[in-house]
Amino acid sequence: MRALCGRTANMSIHVKLLAVLSACFFSASASAWSEETHMTTGAIAFDDLAANDPDVIAELEQILPAHPHYHELAARAAGLTGRNRTRKIFEWLARWPDDINGTEYEHRDWHYELRVVSGRTWLWPFRNGNASYAFNLNYDSLADRNAPARDRAIAIGWLIHIIGDIQQPLHAGHQMTGDFWLTDEAGSLAFVRKAEGGEPTNLHNYWDQILDIPNADGKVEGDRTSQYWSNRLVTLWPRERFGWPVYSGTPQEQFGQWLDESLHLARLVGYTGNYLMASSEAENAPLVSAQEIHVARELAKSRVTTGGYRIADVLRMAVGSGETKLSTSSTS
Repeated sequence: MRALCGRTANMSIHVKLLAVLSACFFSASASAWSEETHMTTGAIAFDDLAANDPDVIAELEQILPAHPHYHELAARAAGLTGRNRTRKIFEWLARWPDDINGTEYEHRDWHYELRVVSGRTWLWPFRNGNASYAFNLNYDSLADRNAPARDRAIAIGWLIHIIGDIQQPLHAGHQMTGDFWLTDEAGSLAFVRKAEGGEPTNLHNYWDQILDIPNADGKVEGDRTSQYWSNRLVTLWPRERFGWPVYSGTPQEQFGQWLDESLHLARLVGYTGNYLMASSEAENAPLVSAQEIHVARELAKSRVTTGGYRIADVLRMAVGSGETKLSTSSTS
């Protein structure tokens, strides 16, 4: 019995040491979705609010000028007026937390909350990242009408971004195996190829950039990725065809359920098939099948659209009527 207790104690110390090491590694983890895909979620959220709750847009327009980077955001909308101007600011605000790395506003661990979904799931009961904490903090700031306007404006940007982030499956789950003994850091250390002889990409970037328009300046037919996708995605996934479960409870409880949803997608899609063959050495990156790319791309379309709708719902809950607009249908 004494020997067993000793082994248990040693295991406990070992796991605690791994947790400390992992915290050090994850301080440098990447953020989710490409900047322009984040802009797509911002555009979808804005359009949804403008169509259904213009009073929420009006309330947000009163708060946003207090943002510490408002002038930079507004400069991106130069030449635009009215709601078109606010829409463009929304798009850039959605990516703002990715654009402030190295500044006092940076919080790298707010972008994700990871659990092990493949490999040694029994060894790693910890969560890496603080997305839930960040959501709760910023939601409370925005919902508090007595909070300083500057804090509320910052909270708008973080809420838009975090909600978008956690729809990406590899922002909720990762693997821990013999090749990735301290996890693959949400796929950032695991490499695959999308084409025979193509350049290797890590799994995290594979998911982040899967909807990016392949053009050097991020444009297609003169439009950015966000402009290209925002209308197309809501046509493909209108609210009445909303394919994901509709949750109840407080905004904080719903956010936790969204995280669980992405966790399951990481397990069921993100870490299956050829993705499990991903190599820690870029030169040995395996080929992902055309079918796997198709499934990932279609899933990403749905998740980005979902993110836009959920952003709109959280903003209306924080400053508007408190009611969401999601359909109660769970058909896909």
